Amino acid sequence: MRKKDKIKVLFIIIDLSEWKTECLYEQMRNHSRFDPILGLTMSMESPWEKEKFRCYLEDKGYEYIDLDSIPGAINEINPDIIFYQKPYSDNYLSKYDYVHNLNRVFCYCPYSTNTIDERWIFSSPIERYSWQYYYSNESSMKSAKRAFPSITKNLVVTGLPLNDRFLQENCFFENPWEKDGGSKKRIIYAPHHTIGDLHWDGIAYSTFLDYADFMLEMAIKYKDQIQWAFKPHPYLRKRLYQVWGKEKTDAYYQKWNDMENAQLETGEYVSLFMHSDAMIHDCASFTIEYHYCHKPVLYLLRDDKHTDNLNDFAKRAFDLHYKAKCQQDIERFINDVISGNDPLKNERDKFYKECLLPPNGKTASENIINAILGEAEYKTLL
Repeated sequence: MRKKDKIKVLFIIIDLSEWKTECLYEQMRNHSRFDPILGLTMSMESPWEKEKFRCYLEDKGYEYIDLDSIPGAINEINPDIIFYQKPYSDNYLSKYDYVHNLNRVFCYCPYSTNTIDERWIFSSPIERYSWQYYYSNESSMKSAKRAFPSITKNLVVTGLPLNDRFLQENCFFENPWEKDGGSKKRIIYAPHHTIGDLHWDGIAYSTFLDYADFMLEMAIKYKDQIQWAFKPHPYLRKRLYQVWGKEKTDAYYQKWNDMENAQLETGEYVSLFMHSDAMIHDCASFTIEYHYCHKPVLYLLRDDKHTDNLNDFAKRAFDLHYKAKCQQDIERFINDVISGNDPLKNERDKFYKECLLPPNGKTASENIINAILGEAEYKTLL
């Protein structure tokens, strides 16, 4: 494959909010050795996302193929490499399942930063069968290899394309805060979807059921000082339908959307992060990602066991969060954001310089391209 003049790469994409290879796609578009193709298909987990994703691609001027409209689309495209957006087979229509494409080379780029070492993270077939599985940093890779040496041999440290997006200057990000609050602080509330017992082992994060009403109360109480963005995990709504029912769930989401000093955000979020002043969350990947913004961040603790399965990299990122175990802790953080009190700032800046920049003095996308081609720092990579 490396001897070919052009390497055809198919990105199978299903969910805009969790599409993390856009920078890699853009880099490949401008590289003489690659012919990247976006293949849009319906997500079995969130089928409503397809139309939103289609609009985004068209607004950006990206050419794409609607895989669902072409019989035998992948065979017709005949890619050399396939990037699946997510590693879970049940997210895709059965005809796009990896088992029908085992004659192709897979590469895998995680849609979230690696923070925990659980066997299920490395054991999906797409991850195990991938020629190259890209990792964010050396520390995380060493931790994974120590925990599961037999199933982590394909890990390659490149950084992740999402890192590249965060490393752009603020001027590249359109301000998505709809209701301009002027001098108001902008705080994101981003709850995870793992409510109740609706989760896999090791990711019981969500505190949403504990704080849902209280967060609305805070939005109302501080309406003159805070602009809010409710940024739920894409799957939270579906999970809530099982617990609350559709009517109560939809009404809750609508409350955030209708408030004078708040908005509901369900799509791409990097711009939202970059134009914010703080975040309150309980999501593992945001534990890393929000540190790219150099802003204060509060983690909502579900219990005292949160760090038990975190890798060393994630533990350090978590330590640089303010923590909340009760409503009073949350309100204290809100008041600290308003007053500008942020004692962890210098330590966060140090963590950013030491741990968040991609290796080799290059972007993550450049590193991935070099890893595929076996060039530069990846010449010895088979």
